[in-house]
Amino acid sequence: MRIALLVSLLVPTAACVGNIQRSARVPHATVPLSSGQPLDGPVELSAGLANAAEAGPVTATSGSDAVEVPRVQMRDELRIRAGRDVTLSAIYARGFGSTTEVPDRTQAPVGPGDVDGYGMGVTVSWPTSTPGLVIATQLEAVDWSVPYVEYEECTDCVTPGYTTIDHGRTTIAQFGAGLLPSYRRGRMTYFGGVFLQNHPTTPRKSIDVTLDTDDGDVRGGPANLLVHAGVEVAIAKQLSALVSIHQDLGGGPVGYLPGIGVAISGRIGD
Repeated sequence: MRIALLVSLLVPTAACVGNIQRSARVPHATVPLSSGQPLDGPVELSAGLANAAEAGPVTATSGSDAVEVPRVQMRDELRIRAGRDVTLSAIYARGFGSTTEVPDRTQAPVGPGDVDGYGMGVTVSWPTSTPGLVIATQLEAVDWSVPYVEYEECTDCVTPGYTTIDHGRTTIAQFGAGLLPSYRRGRMTYFGGVFLQNHPTTPRKSIDVTLDTDDGDVRGGPANLLVHAGVEVAIAKQLSALVSIHQDLGGGPVGYLPGIGVAISGRIGD
C-alpha cells in the first residue's frame, strides 16, 4: 500500500517522455505611434492604442504554430530629446487579454491574462534639403510577459496517458527597426514607411520529447514586415493627435488585415 501511494505521488512530478500541446498569447503586430519628426520640446508624453481596430480577424498561416493575439493593444511612451534630431523613448505596451483573437479554435486555450511589454527605443530624424521633409530611422527593443499553456501527456509513465496542464508566463524579446519619411506643413504632418519586427510564437506540438518545465517554448519568431501611413495634427501648441493605418505583409505565424492606431501626445517645455 505504501509503495503504491509513493508511486502515485511521484508520477505527476517525475520526468518522462511524452507529447506536448501548447499555445501562447503573444503581442499583436504593430508599429510605433510616431510621425518621425524631431521633438518640438525636451519631453513628450504619448498615450494611445497601437491597434485600436482592424478590418477583420486574424487567420492561421502555419499549422505548426499556436498563438493568440489581442485585438486591442495599448502603447504609451515617454520621449526625451537627446539632441536636435535624436529622440529616446521609454515604452510601455499592453495587449488586453479580454480582446483576444484565436485564429484556430482547435488549439489549446491559453486562458485569462494580458500581454505586457516594457522597452526602449531611439529615433534619429534626418532633415533633408526640402523644408519640412524628414527621413527618420527607428530602433526599439521590448521585453514582453507572455501567458502560455502546455498540455503534457506522459507516454512512458507508470500510468500512460497521464496529462498535466501548465498555465504560466515567460518573457520574450521583440526587436523592431523602421524607416519613416514624413512631411510637415503647418499644423499637419504626413508620414508613411516600413517597420520590421519579429513576431513571437510557440510550436503547437512536440512528440516523444522529455517532459519538463520549458516556459511554453515561446520563441522570438519570424521577421514580419509592416507598411504604414498616417497623419499627425497639432491641436494646440503643446498637444497633437495621430492616426495611422498599418498592414502586416506576412511572415507568420498569423495573417492580419489592416489595423488602425491612434495616439495623443503632450509636450512639456519649449
